[in-house]
Amino acid sequence: MHLLVQLSGYASASGELVEALRGLVVLRSGKRGEVLVERGKRQKVVWFLHSGSAKEVSPCERVAGGRVSWFWFSSDFLFSFPGFFAQLPAVSSVELVEDSVLLELSFGDFASLRERFLELGVMVEKIRAHYEKGRVAHAGDLVDLSAKERFDKFFKLHKGLFNVVRHKDIASFLGIRDDGFHRYW
Repeated sequence: MHLLVQLSGYASASGELVEALRGLVVLRSGKRGEVLVERGKRQKVVWFLHSGSAKEVSPCERVAGGRVSWFWFSSDFLFSFPGFFAQLPAVSSVELVEDSVLLELSFGDFASLRERFLELGVMVEKIRAHYEKGRVAHAGDLVDLSAKERFDKFFKLHKGLFNVVRHKDIASFLGIRDDGFHRYW
């Protein structure tokens, strides 16, 4: 199970936790454009993106429809901020940007597992720290790198995304003008 490989990268999972997860995690498909988390709502499940990608759209007074503030890719854990773990209303929405395969776990099942398996708490904190580190790095890139450098870095890491996501979403995420990427090629 791909999920278990990713989890083991954060902390060792006991055989009992692995078996419990197998009985609780649900496999499902999601369609491009499906909103998984609505801004202002509580996230009731956490997802693991087996395949596909998603975007986070944060409210922005200057941008109609909001600003793309994050992307998730295959093998990522998908949760809103502050959202799922604290069961607070999401400050942004989460939407699939291509047809995707997801593994999902309800908050109730997650809470039960967290009580039964202490190692899950360590995993969760490491997973949250991993994504927070990525967000901090992205914020630094927005300040420290030129538009061309941000574009080149993102293109090198996520070239395939340019074929499935609207370029205006990528431009929004990179903090660059949405008047064509031709100047960066």
